[in-house]
Amino acid sequence: MNIVRALEVALPELPPQIVRKNPPKLIANVVAKEHIEKGKPVIITKAPGSEFIFRFSPLQWQLLQMFDGVSTHEEIAEGFTAETGTPLSGDDVREFTSYLQAESKLLQRTAMEQNIALQQEMRATRGKKKKRTLDFADITIHVWNNADSYISWMYPKVRFMFTPWFVWTSVAMFALMGWMWWDRFGEVWADSFAFFNFLHKSGKDLFEFWFLFAGMAAIHETAHGLVGKHFGATIEKMGFSLMYFAPSFFCDSTQVLVTGGKWARIATALAGIWLDLIVCFFATIVWWATATGMPVHDWAYKVMMVTGVGVSLLNLNPLIKLDGYLIFSELVAEPSLKETSTAYLSAWARKHVFRLPAEVPYVPRRKRPFYVAYGILSGMYSYSLLSFLMMITYNILRSYSPEWAFVPALAIGFWVFQSRIKLLVAFMKTLYLDKKQRVLQWFTPMRIALVASATLVVLFLPIWPDFVEGPFVLQAGESAVIRATVPGTVEQVSVQEGQRVSVGSTLLQLRNSAVESESAFAQSQLASATAHENQAALQYAGFAAAQQERQRQARNVELAKERSRQLSITTPVSGVVASPHVADLVGRSVAEGDFLLEITDVAQLKAKVYVPEFAMHDVRNGEAVRLLATGRVRPVSGTVTSVAPRFALAEGLVSKDQLQGINPPRYYMASVWLKNDGELKPGMTGIAKVLVARRSLAGFAFEFSRDLISRKIW
Repeated sequence: MNIVRALEVALPELPPQIVRKNPPKLIANVVAKEHIEKGKPVIITKAPGSEFIFRFSPLQWQLLQMFDGVSTHEEIAEGFTAETGTPLSGDDVREFTSYLQAESKLLQRTAMEQNIALQQEMRATRGKKKKRTLDFADITIHVWNNADSYISWMYPKVRFMFTPWFVWTSVAMFALMGWMWWDRFGEVWADSFAFFNFLHKSGKDLFEFWFLFAGMAAIHETAHGLVGKHFGATIEKMGFSLMYFAPSFFCDSTQVLVTGGKWARIATALAGIWLDLIVCFFATIVWWATATGMPVHDWAYKVMMVTGVGVSLLNLNPLIKLDGYLIFSELVAEPSLKETSTAYLSAWARKHVFRLPAEVPYVPRRKRPFYVAYGILSGMYSYSLLSFLMMITYNILRSYSPEWAFVPALAIGFWVFQSRIKLLVAFMKTLYLDKKQRVLQWFTPMRIALVASATLVVLFLPIWPDFVEGPFVLQAGESAVIRATVPGTVEQVSVQEGQRVSVGSTLLQLRNSAVESESAFAQSQLASATAHENQAALQYAGFAAAQQERQRQARNVELAKERSRQLSITTPVSGVVASPHVADLVGRSVAEGDFLLEITDVAQLKAKVYVPEFAMHDVRNGEAVRLLATGRVRPVSGTVTSVAPRFALAEGLVSKDQLQGINPPRYYMASVWLKNDGELKPGMTGIAKVLVARRSLAGFAFEFSRDLISRKIW
């Protein structure tokens, strides 16, 4: 190490100090308003262009208003003491000034002070760039500093949105939208979340999603600005950025925290979701009124997905700092709930759980359970959202390389959690250094043996379920196709679509004059043959021939009766009439073999589960299966009864992209019988999980390693 480096280490460069020689002066355009918080008056202030708001007591605000740029600290202290009767020294004013100068932009700065502050900011920025060269979490593309002019231009044009009649009309629109969703709510609910998992999406789908989401984000943020303007706020800026390459807009309507009251702040936070749901209503109208397959129908449904249930619930969730968090913070009167609860929980855990030296912030006893619960739930939810990016990467790449998609997904996960991993490593080092000596003393030979035994039990005890997943489709347990066995005309239909029938129930009645005439003729011929047989018996001549003729005519009568009975169509199985519009058969002429209707037994359903070829060695008869149909939230259980020896393509159940290439994936069909709970119907699809075994953690690692070696290296 040379002398220069030694001096840099021994005498690090001190940041330039802001030495104020001029008297302090409050900026002219500060935004301030008195509010009542927790029963006490508070002056909330904000400097234009600043991201922070400050709360002052009335006495502090009175002192701050005396910063006129002319009076010295001593003169301000004397004047304040004279006006309020509160003793104050020049040093007290000087300390207050120093705090405001360092932490806020409420005081005017000279050109030299601005240059020094800019120099410090640039130095800090360069330091961050040296430490972190790639940061795709939030890439600002453009900022509009004159956003207030755009909002002011638009506000008069949409002023009607702030009238009571429009609010109540919106509520009615939301109710009507819910009614339109009612029949297919399960499908819309599932699709609202499945739309964002990026599973089996092509490049075109990703392109559409990007622009749809960007458009809806612009509408969402504009709504925040309009409501903030309605309550007297100045919209300082709007901007467009990329959050992990996803489009995102932001609108700085924070002045409403000063200019508006509690409900004004809640309305501003809720405005984006409200306008999203209005857009969703009109998209629902288009989707509901247009035919399936039309481009406008498909686009309207995608707009519903972007603005519907999923996005609204995500924004309303108070566990992350989005609209729901702002609303929740206002309702519980905790403006910085996330920061305070996290700081309290972290310090409490360091002190009481890990026994590290830490100062726990004071929180009233009645609020501590709430802070702990919120801190835990918020942390878990935040980490799950960060994990969502890893899942999206895996789902996108799985369509192209199912075997190796996990590699870039893990790389993305490491990149996203890199800072958290560094914090965890630093914390573990601190914990190790603090507990090293104590731990070494605690680990006696007996305890080492106990810990080793417990570790072996956790690693090798087979308690974790191992599932094999595959798509499935439901079929009727038993079905019968009813066809005409004799020609005729349908005279009467005794059933209707969806009606349950039992074995032998009459379904239809046919009429055929030829069959009826044939039966009457056979009866007359039998009567004649019987009389001839009786006469031959009395005369003792030709009896044998007469007897044979009577028997032949009797058989003809039975055949004619059977054909007559076939005019009355009955069901050979119990079940439900599956054919639609069966009443339309009345008056229709049918030939022998023509289709009439179908009876299906839905009391028991057969699930055809498509098991991937690579997992076939694990699937056996008798293994438990859980099946979750699309649109349902509760799975049903069954047992594998048979596994087909030949493979079959899961047409319509697997993305077509996965069936392309030289070696398309193969599936083997397993059959599962299910007892219908009344909500299952033939043709429903979903995902099945076959419980093939219960393994230990070591067993999972062995299975993964074995399969990786056998498939990729061998």
